[in-house]
Parts: sequence; C-alpha cells; structure tokens
Amino acid sequence: MNLKVVVALSIALLISLFANAALGFNVSDKGNQVEDLQNKNEELTSKVDEVQESLDKAEGTLINNQLETDGDSRKVVEDFFQTQFDYNNASYEARFEKIKQYVNDSVYGQLTAAGIPSTPKAEFQSEVSDLNLYLSTDNKVLSGLVLLETVYTIEGVENPPVTSLFQVEVKEVDGKQKIVHLESLGTFSPMTES
Repeated sequence: MNLKVVVALSIALLISLFANAALGFNVSDKGNQVEDLQNKNEELTSKVDEVQESLDKAEGTLINNQLETDGDSRKVVEDFFQTQFDYNNASYEARFEKIKQYVNDSVYGQLTAAGIPSTPKAEFQSEVSDLNLYLSTDNKVLSGLVLLETVYTIEGVENPPVTSLFQVEVKEVDGKQKIVHLESLGTFSPMTES
C-alpha cells in the first residue's frame, strides 16, 4: 500500500478514536447531568410535599381558630335550637321550613323522616329557657355538645323544665355554615313527688 494511504487511514482512525472518546465522555457527562437533575427533581418534589403539608396544617389551624372565634358557626347552632324548640300553636308547623337554612339535607331528612306533624288542637307552647354550647374545632369542623332546657306549657299548665343534651357538628356547606350532624344524647326532667 501506498504510504500516503496508510498515513491518511491512520489519521482518519486517530480522528475517529478521538471523536468517539469525546462523544463517549459527552454522553457519560449528559447521563450524569440527567441523573443529577432527577435527584434534584426528587428533592424538590419532597420539599414541595413538605411545604404543602405545612400549608395544609396552617390552613387547618387558621380555619379551626376562625370557627372557634367566628360567631357565624355558633349563631347557626343557637338559631337552629331556638327555631326548633321555641314554638307555639301558630309557629309549630312553620318551624320545619325555617330550620332548612341551618342544617344540611341529611339532618333535615333525619328531623322530618316521619313527616311534618300537623298542629295539635290543644293550646301549647315550648319555650327555650336556657341554651349552653360547648363547642371546639378539629379538622375544620366545629363540634361539641349543646345543653338545652325547655319549658312546655299545655292549656296554661306549665310542666317542669326538661333538659336535653345534643351532639352537633357544624361545617361549611355550599359556602354557608350548617349543622351536618345532630344526635340527641338524652332528655332529663326532674322527678316530682305526688
């Protein structure tokens, strides 16, 4: 073979070797860069999750504090019990329509499951004489106990006061605070001697 051809092939081989080595280093470097970027992405994702969790806790704390200090949630409970248990012949049936604004559909269904009773013929009145709320917040829900004392009068005869204990939960429904859980825990009346 000709010396010129051998020299040319040798030079081409050397250039090819350098080019392949350079490409190999470049590919290896790009692989390391991709791996570093993936590690950084995982770290950032982890930090975003931590920040999101902290943000959720802070938001929950703010909402809990707002529910405890906000009069709207407590007023919903007070207004509901006043409307439901403070009535007479004239307001007996209408109260069932009025309580809709204070409760969600489930609680309203629970209260009217047997239907809305018609007004009795006798003269009567139920009056709320004392209402105490023992409420706290947890997980964006205001919940607790309601101690209610009512006095019932039939045909002008006043009965002894009756104390009832309820468990309630208040939560935002369609942008308004509403009672989402209502449970009667018992009713107590004084023992009288005859």
